[in-house]
Amino acid sequence: MSTTVRIVKTPDILHGRPRIEGTRVGVFTLGAAVREHDESVDDLSGEYPDLDREEIEVALNYYDDHPELMDYIRTQKRLRKQDVLERSRAPTAGSDANS
Repeated sequence: MSTTVRIVKTPDILHGRPRIEGTRVGVFTLGAAVREHDESVDDLSGEYPDLDREEIEVALNYYDDHPELMDYIRTQKRLRKQDVLERSRAPTAGSDANS
């Protein structure tokens, strides 16, 4: 039985970023894994056993069809990470924790 796989955006889940309907799995997460980190669809099937191949393929198509949105999400993730690092009181790699 084949069902229609939908990509949805709702403000209260994943901060409104696109995801596979009925899941909390974001399109960006799947797309970046395959397109930027050379993982395969089979690798993702192992990491996300609740997703079928069709769901992953639909997410990858959405990722490819919306490059501006994916760039925006990538930039927001980078800025959030940078902000956390700047606010952190933890010693950075290579710093002397006893000084």
